[in-house]
Amino acid sequence: MEPRPPPATAFGDVTFEPVSGELRVDGQTQRLRPQSAAVLSQLLLKAGNLVSRDELLAAVWGDVLVTENSVTQCIAEIRRALGPGRDAWLKTNARRGYLLDAPPAASNLRTTVEVLDAAAPQTSIAGTAAADNLPSNARRWTGMAWVALAAALVLAAWWGWRSLHQAPIGQLSLAVLPFEVAGANADTAWFAEVVGEDITFSLARIPGARVVSRVSTQAFPARGADLHRVGAELDVRYVLAGSVDRDGDRVTLRMQLIDVATGALRWSERLDSSLNTLHDTEREVANRVANALHVKLVDEESARIRRADPTNPLADDLALQAWAAWNRGTPAEVTRARDLAQRALDLDDRSVIAWKTIASWHLRARINQSLPAEQAEAGAEQAANRALAIDPDHPLVHTVWGAAQVLRGRYVEGRRALEHEIRGNPSHPVAYSYLGLAHLMLGQPDQAIERYRQALSISPRDPRLSRFERHLALAYLHKGDLSEAVSHARSATRAPQVDRAAWAVLAGVCAVAGDLPCIEESRFGLRAAWPGVSLAAVEAEWPPQTAGFRQQHEPYARGLARVLAMH
Repeated sequence: MEPRPPPATAFGDVTFEPVSGELRVDGQTQRLRPQSAAVLSQLLLKAGNLVSRDELLAAVWGDVLVTENSVTQCIAEIRRALGPGRDAWLKTNARRGYLLDAPPAASNLRTTVEVLDAAAPQTSIAGTAAADNLPSNARRWTGMAWVALAAALVLAAWWGWRSLHQAPIGQLSLAVLPFEVAGANADTAWFAEVVGEDITFSLARIPGARVVSRVSTQAFPARGADLHRVGAELDVRYVLAGSVDRDGDRVTLRMQLIDVATGALRWSERLDSSLNTLHDTEREVANRVANALHVKLVDEESARIRRADPTNPLADDLALQAWAAWNRGTPAEVTRARDLAQRALDLDDRSVIAWKTIASWHLRARINQSLPAEQAEAGAEQAANRALAIDPDHPLVHTVWGAAQVLRGRYVEGRRALEHEIRGNPSHPVAYSYLGLAHLMLGQPDQAIERYRQALSISPRDPRLSRFERHLALAYLHKGDLSEAVSHARSATRAPQVDRAAWAVLAGVCAVAGDLPCIEESRFGLRAAWPGVSLAAVEAEWPPQTAGFRQQHEPYARGLARVLAMH
């Protein structure tokens, strides 16, 4: 007799194929990622009973170091696949775990036990009759045994898939050591502990990163740790070490990223805070550090890959190099990022990072008008859709999709996607900036200001700094705060990489303010940066304008028109 395939499981009006990860809901089939399928199998195995996070982590990930956020992402994916109404079947018990409380299988579907019994081998008529005469409890345990077998199979499939696809040990691997505290002040000790915890949690969201849990790093001293030993015991490539010092009411946080193999210093940062605002700024500090380290680690790994095998790169290697080039942000690197991403997709069209890079390139082409608006918007949306279809939980894909919606004037959809990204990834400045743009276009300058300030706080050296500053200047102008508008417009023209439109914003803002020296300065800068500039070309940057935006924007547009009419 040929072996039977692993059985399907029916609950409510849903059918689940454990090994393939396919959920059939309302006639539509959705495929869960292997780890999410493994989590659902565990919940089905213990349906009606609470399953703790620790149990799920042990069953699905074993001794692989991941954060509890990994379980949260799987639960979210399962709920999305079940859809509205059915997602309530999967209940969260705060700080304890999860419980699957689904109704019995619908009448038009075989129940779990029936499906599983049908899959069981039947050796004789007598044996079949005996099975038919089993008490209901025995039949239930027979079904549960088949569910256990299916769970074991899906876990085996997940471990096999992970061993084939997991990045090499040490790649983008990091441990955050306890921060050294100077003095015994309770506030600074608290700050050091909480910031270290938040940085660890934020870094765990980096695609492909392996970040050691705080429980494991607490065993090492804050001062004088043997980094070679740390690297060997925790199996990491990088260590983040730091110290917190207090001088009066000022608190200084110093951090260093060290390559444990060579002892080389790869990155350092100093952040200052007031003791009075310590409790308010710890999350902001953690997000800023996580963003900077994300960019740095991707760049370091990209360079290491190029050195290791420059002649025969894999799709994942090309995609990582593309994202590193994109983060550098210069025109030449942006073009290189697009080309590398396309090469990656030629090798593997399921590379999420490559699709994310292609979407980002189109978004930039729309903003700087290097492509026709419709072509750029369509390209960004198509690439973002591909990334979402492959892995809806991958960090940053909701940012590029939401940004594409904003640029097409779908502000509610875009805002919802960007807010979703920020809830799961609060250290990504681009999500804040496009959310700020959505608020600006909806005639909500106060909310736009808040979001742009968050982007600047997280990434004060961002290659998009000029754009962040000029949009913030316009938000202040729309609010009626001319002093702040002029200040940020000037900052936009002094960024390391200046957008040509920054000079237009400065000219329009200074015209509204009646600042003649500033008008002359900006007019000269605008003509040099953007020969042949026109009001129509400047205004073409904006997505479809709402009535609220047009009303607030009119003084700026009139002021810029006057400057452009000068000879």
